[in-house]
Amino acid sequence: MPRALVIQLARLGDLVQSMLAITQLRVRHPETQLDLLCPSHLAEVGRLLPGIEKVLEWDGAAWQRRAMAAQQDLRAEHLAEVETVLMALAPDWYDYAYVLNQHRRALVAGSLLAREVKGPLLHGPLGEALTPWAAYVRDVAQRRLGQRVHLADAFCGLCGVSPPGHIIPLDPPAVRLPDDLEPIGKHGDRWIALIVGAGETERCVPTEVWRRWITSFLASTPQGRVVLVGTERERAAEIQSPLPPSALGRIWDTTGRTSLLQLAAILVRCHRVVGSDTGPLHLAAALGRPVIGWYFARARVHETGPYGVDHVVWQAEEMRGDAWPVDETVAAICEQGYRAPIGWTVWTSHCDTWGAYYAPVGQAAIAPREREALWHELEPALS
Repeated sequence: MPRALVIQLARLGDLVQSMLAITQLRVRHPETQLDLLCPSHLAEVGRLLPGIEKVLEWDGAAWQRRAMAAQQDLRAEHLAEVETVLMALAPDWYDYAYVLNQHRRALVAGSLLAREVKGPLLHGPLGEALTPWAAYVRDVAQRRLGQRVHLADAFCGLCGVSPPGHIIPLDPPAVRLPDDLEPIGKHGDRWIALIVGAGETERCVPTEVWRRWITSFLASTPQGRVVLVGTERERAAEIQSPLPPSALGRIWDTTGRTSLLQLAAILVRCHRVVGSDTGPLHLAAALGRPVIGWYFARARVHETGPYGVDHVVWQAEEMRGDAWPVDETVAAICEQGYRAPIGWTVWTSHCDTWGAYYAPVGQAAIAPREREALWHELEPALS
């Protein structure tokens, strides 16, 4: 049986958005065993992805230590250790490795673990020439182009497959929550998961803004509840510290207390999930939960907006002071329409043959023509 390895060594959001490429590879090559190499701390999410038979765990910190030691004084024992670790990771070579990152570590891993590498580079891990799809992804990252191919669909292009043309939901995990978190999502109240942090500091919403949002939501929705999620316990404490006890009785703080599988189980129980462009937001979208995103800094809705249908994103075009979409987001949750403060626009997600795209709220969901043209240009065999 042919064996292939998908390599995704980036963050949670990128791993979740690799799901489309993986499922399409499974459709294209049903006879191939498809495994995944991902960071160790994301392995439990990797095992949720449909089509994956085995997850190989990449200990990035350990590999960094080996690289530093070899750089200072390369000795035979360093090479022997690397060979031992690789044999433990994958005793037999894979026929193919589909590399979804342009990081050197991912390219080298593919070359060490597989006979043939598909993805970013045309001429192996030491080459410089990018494949057409890799060049597109780099161009988008550098120039922040809009209304073109979503990153999850570009991952499909890197693997030589087309987008599925429909939404593929991630099955929620069967996992037990701590006893005090079991009531989350029950009793018919409107439960909103609020992602308090982000992987990059520049994408973190200020704590005082989240505090204003919570105050506005609880005042507008007497039976509403807020679930704070993420790993940033100090940020969560800072958000809650000035709030009155009456508000705290309606806030459930799960930050820093859950595994990724437990986080997924909590997100599934919530009616909506609100946050910036970060991994848990994309995990919620993959689980089929309606998502509201606040996109600012370098985050652009057209490239990394939550994948799916009927997600809503407030996109900052020009940040002006403290004009965050606090009341506007609360109004949308309360089904009172969509508005945007000065400097922001509002978008909603759609999906067609060429993947996901976003259109302005209140306007016809006309798919941008650039996407189809790009597929014809970069992958004519698939288009």
